[in-house]
Amino acid sequence: MSDYSRFVSYMYLYENGLKTMNAGFVKVESRNGQCRIGLSLKNVYTGLERCQVYMFIRFGQDLRGVYIGDVQIKNHGSDWNFRTDTMNIAGSGYRLDQMSGMIIRGEREKFYGTRWDHGDLDIHHFRTQWEEPAAELKNISIPEPAEEPEEAIISAPVEEEKEISAPMEERETTPEPEQPTLAEEEITMEESVEAESEPAEGRKEEKKAEDGILVTMEADERCRNFGKILDQCPGMYPFEDDKVEACVRLEPQDIGMMPIDCWSYGSNSFLLHGYYSYRHLILARLKPEEENGGGYILGVPGTRHSREAFMANMFGFREFKPIREGNGGSSDFGYWYTFLV
Repeated sequence: MSDYSRFVSYMYLYENGLKTMNAGFVKVESRNGQCRIGLSLKNVYTGLERCQVYMFIRFGQDLRGVYIGDVQIKNHGSDWNFRTDTMNIAGSGYRLDQMSGMIIRGEREKFYGTRWDHGDLDIHHFRTQWEEPAAELKNISIPEPAEEPEEAIISAPVEEEKEISAPMEERETTPEPEQPTLAEEEITMEESVEAESEPAEGRKEEKKAEDGILVTMEADERCRNFGKILDQCPGMYPFEDDKVEACVRLEPQDIGMMPIDCWSYGSNSFLLHGYYSYRHLILARLKPEEENGGGYILGVPGTRHSREAFMANMFGFREFKPIREGNGGSSDFGYWYTFLV
C-alpha cells in the first residue's frame, strides 16, 4: 500500500435489508503509517444515544467486523473522528487495505453502512465474533478505493492521486503460454508461409473486417451495461425537450457499476464539485435520430458561465445541454456531459 491515500465513501440507512436514504459520509486518510477516519452523520433516527462503529473485512460471504469505537448521536447526527495505525487497525492485526467498508449498528433491523469495494452490504452476513482466521487471511490484499478530493473544491489532479483499482478477481495473472511441440512449430511455419503467399490487400481486408466485428461486440456490451444501470437507478427527466430517450439519477458510487475504464470518473474533481453542489448526476441515452444518436452520456449539473465552462472542459465534460431551449431563451442551468459510448 502506498504511503498516502485518501477516499470518501457515502453512508446509507439500511432497514429490513433494504438500502434507503443517505446518512452522511466517512472520510479515510492514511499518511505516514497513521490512519485518520472522519465520520459525518445525518438523518440518523434511532433511540440509541451511542452506536457501535465497525470497519469490516470481506471473507467469503462473511463481513467480519473490527470494532473501532462508539459514536454519540445528537440531534439526529454526529461528527466523529478516530485515529489508528494503518497497518494495525484498532489493534486488530489487519491493515487498512484489507478493510471493505464500515457498519454502524442501530436498532433491531436498522443499521447504517457503506462498502467501498463495490460489493453488496447484507447485514445478515455481518459477524462481530469469529475464530482466529488462518494466516493467509492476514496477508490478503484488498484493492484500494479511489482517492477523492475535498468536498466542493475543484483542483487539478495531483501526483498522489490514482485511478480506482479494478476488483481482485479482474487482476488475475495471465498464465505463461505453453511451449509448442515440434509438430506444432512445423504447422505454424507452414501456415506462415501460406500467409506470406496471400495478397497483402486480402489480408488487410480480412483484418479490417475482424476489427469491425470486435469493435461492434465491445460497443454492444457497453450498451448492455449502461442499459442495466438505466433499469436499476431512479428515473428523472430534467429537460423540457424530448431529445433524450431515457435518463436516471446517479450518485458517485454508482459509477462502480460501469465498465472499468469509466471508474476514473469517480475521482473526477469537476464531477464531484457538481455532485456536492446539486446532490446528483445523470446517465442518459440519446434518441437514435439525434446527433450522435443512441449514445450514452454521463452528465454533471451546472451552469454555462465562462469559469465553469473552462473547468468542465479541463476535466473532460465538453458538451452542455440546458434544461430548457427555445425562442424564449435557453436556461443557464443544465448538464455538462461526456459521451460514454
